[in-house]
Amino acid sequence: MYAVIETGGKQVRVQAGDIIQVEKLTGDIGAKIVFDKVLFVSTPSESNSEVVLGQPYITNASVEAEVLAQGRDDKITIIKMKRRKQYRRTQGHRQEQTQLLVTQLTDGSKKAEISAADKKVKLAKFFTGLKPKGLAQTPKTLGSRKRLANAKKAAGKATAEKAPAATAAAPKKAAAKSAKA
Repeated sequence: MYAVIETGGKQVRVQAGDIIQVEKLTGDIGAKIVFDKVLFVSTPSESNSEVVLGQPYITNASVEAEVLAQGRDDKITIIKMKRRKQYRRTQGHRQEQTQLLVTQLTDGSKKAEISAADKKVKLAKFFTGLKPKGLAQTPKTLGSRKRLANAKKAAGKATAEKAPAATAAAPKKAAAKSAKA
């Protein structure tokens, strides 16, 4: 038995025991999630297969899943360019994703679920490729050349103000040494 569900604006084909990756859903690792937006359910058999199609969703049909991992997918790079105009922009994006183990499919009268032994085997083999969310890239605090130059001057003035106090102390030490001699 398999079903087609809608999540994150996309349609996903699922079976009991499948590990799927969808756009981020709220929930901690190990939490149960129920999908009520079931579009299609098929029960194949040797003699005849039964297909139920929703308009748009099937009533009394649901899919249960367990959260396995939360994280961010690989980075995609977006490049915008207009030739002969000296316009180039580069931007990166990492979509937040959730990995789920489908545990049960229900279609009103019929039910398909993964056994505890199969679930244990799936979890033992499971490895996530999602990376944890890291720190965002911080923009430069000083943007223009003028501000950088002003900041450099201000830093130079601050060290210059401290320097005379140090030079004033130097003659006192020299005077003290000559007085001792």
